[in-house]
Amino acid sequence: MKRNMKVIVVLLICAVIFSTCTRHRHTQVSRHDQVITVENKPQTTTLFYSGIIEPLNGAVVTSPVDGVVEQMHFHYGDIAKPGQILFTLSSDKFQTDYKTALMQYIKAKNDFMDSQSQYNESVFLHKNQLISDDDFKTKKTAYYNAELTMIQAKAALGVLLKQINFKNVDLFSLKIEDIDKIAQLLQAQDAAQTLQIVAPQIGVVLLPNKKDGNDGEVTRVFQGDQVKQGDVLAVIGDVSGLKIHINVSEFNINQLKVGQNVSVTGSAFPDFTLAGKISGLDHQAQTSQGGLPTFSVEVVVTKLTPAQQSIIHMGMSAKVAIEAGGDAEISVPIRAIYFKNGQTFVKVEDKKTGDVKDVPVKTGQTTLDSVVLNDTNLSVGDKIVIPG
Repeated sequence: MKRNMKVIVVLLICAVIFSTCTRHRHTQVSRHDQVITVENKPQTTTLFYSGIIEPLNGAVVTSPVDGVVEQMHFHYGDIAKPGQILFTLSSDKFQTDYKTALMQYIKAKNDFMDSQSQYNESVFLHKNQLISDDDFKTKKTAYYNAELTMIQAKAALGVLLKQINFKNVDLFSLKIEDIDKIAQLLQAQDAAQTLQIVAPQIGVVLLPNKKDGNDGEVTRVFQGDQVKQGDVLAVIGDVSGLKIHINVSEFNINQLKVGQNVSVTGSAFPDFTLAGKISGLDHQAQTSQGGLPTFSVEVVVTKLTPAQQSIIHMGMSAKVAIEAGGDAEISVPIRAIYFKNGQTFVKVEDKKTGDVKDVPVKTGQTTLDSVVLNDTNLSVGDKIVIPG
């Protein structure tokens, strides 16, 4: 009996020693464990948007008068040079405006010449004290007023003459004495009825967007169409680069800034990934059909290679990817998290003793392989132990 008691005591002592050793082994870092250092890392997400490719810059070509498109000297998609004739319009109103401007200029020029003669005469008379100071000032004022009127009339006529196909005729040299030549020019029905609209800059001639607010839809002008003053006939686009407008929700707009890098891809050009930047942000929201406020953001790709220009065309759809950065936060691998008694814990190595202890934490945003810790009891530099 005594022998059995001794065996039991020995077994109990061995059990205590084994238990102590086991507990000590679980509270120390083993060579199979992974140890990571706690640090703050910026949390980034990728935002994706869709848009329509537009020219990098564009000059709008409008109709200066009401009229009819008589001729079109291009096809949409052609490259136009500065000063190249694009449209020839026929306009009765333009003919009337031309006649009025010509007569006003001839009259203003004649009045100026008369006023100039009277002013020169008054300078001589005033110098010899043959007229009063008031009379001299009156003649001087009349002379300057007549000069201003002539300058305005000349500028108005000059604007119209830029669009008339008059050759070898200097209208600005005409005087009121040239009545026969003036009458002949006023009867030049064909030339005065026809005006030419030219390209303001080099670029590709593109269809203009509709004015009804339907984004992406365009309108086409045909020969014989009636147009009104101010109607957009075409857009001269700079396609050496491209521009895209995207709509960003109110939840993401503050994550974006001007100059931020973006990537542009498209189903129609799968072999190219274009590097661009955010060039502008609206600071006032627009309400979409669903009622969610959105902000317009402009993205530009400043340079396209010749190979890219041959494949990528205006009006194509595109995808825009933006890396949005957040505040620096503590994140750990998901496998460092474990649950015990309904709480979330990580194992942390004590800096002094080297023992491993359980530290409760609160988890936040989770990705495929990591989780952000919120209101954590950890500090930067702590060692988290991931059991092997």
